[in-house]
Amino acid sequence: MKFNLPILGLLLGCGLLRLHAGPASLLPDEILQLRALVATNAAAAKQFSGVHRLAEVALGAAPNPVEKVVTEGHLANDPLKIRTEAALADLGKIESLAWTWAVTDDPRYSDQARSFILAWAKVNHPDGDAINETQFAPLIVGYDLVRGTFSEADRRQIDDWLRTKASVLWNDRRGLTDNWFSHRLKVVGLIGWTIDDQTLIAKAVDGFHRQINRNFKPDGASTDFYKRDALHYHLYTVEPLLTLARTAERGGQKFFDYPATNGATLQRGVEFVVPFANGTKTHMEFVKSQVAFDLKRAQNGQGEYQAHVWKPHAAIGMFSEAAWFRPEYGALAAKLAGHPGETFFNWQMVVNAVSRPHAS
Repeated sequence: MKFNLPILGLLLGCGLLRLHAGPASLLPDEILQLRALVATNAAAAKQFSGVHRLAEVALGAAPNPVEKVVTEGHLANDPLKIRTEAALADLGKIESLAWTWAVTDDPRYSDQARSFILAWAKVNHPDGDAINETQFAPLIVGYDLVRGTFSEADRRQIDDWLRTKASVLWNDRRGLTDNWFSHRLKVVGLIGWTIDDQTLIAKAVDGFHRQINRNFKPDGASTDFYKRDALHYHLYTVEPLLTLARTAERGGQKFFDYPATNGATLQRGVEFVVPFANGTKTHMEFVKSQVAFDLKRAQNGQGEYQAHVWKPHAAIGMFSEAAWFRPEYGALAAKLAGHPGETFFNWQMVVNAVSRPHAS
């Protein structure tokens, strides 16, 4: 759904709107299209209202960064994990502020997003753990949107912080396969394309090729599906690759249909979930997991890791992201979300509409 409005080109050409976002979020002309869509489509405006509400709350909040993110390998009642999760709420605030600025052009939102990002850059240090570092995706996307509003000195500070984060993550020797590597690739790639670091981009491209070749069966099943006996972890492998693939394809790569030597593709990873999502198949989660920590979490009372029938609505996010590549996945996501036939049932679908390469 592209908008052929002369005013868009006029605004860009005259420099009345100085937009500098990139492939990890939206390009300048796409931001203008997003504004037009929200202004003219009631369903898109409704989705934006939810983002806007979060941004309004964030305007009155103070940054709450932590030096080290602690999530991976910790039980839900661990005080360090509880402290981290409270701090990570900042990252959603940053993204909502950035999207609200993109739609409204109100500098209050970009200013507040900038103050939050700078606060995190001053306090937080990467530890190389892919499951901890994957939490920063909303901050990276938010930064990609508002990066052009930073002073040169502040932009250099954030770029250097993110580059260090990506380098430490890439050089860490833990989790070189399975879902860990998907999350590592997502963060390294998002940072690489956001700050235009060609070394990081090359690592993400090469790593994606290796991940498709090593961790997917010809039918699209991930090694995590068999290791954890859980669609939960199949999604956890596929979703970060979709996030990366969208950015990569906007940067000139072809990821979604890239074929492994065994015929596996990321699209087949998405397709593997379809029969479970449409009810053709069912799956009992975690019954035969080979990972001891899954059992430990189940024994700790964390119901999502106890044996249960997988619920199709868990795939709404994955199919919404996949709809950027193939619109038919959006129809399935809408049905799972309880909004059959609707296009703009979440914010991802609104963003898809103004950035999908084959939209017209």
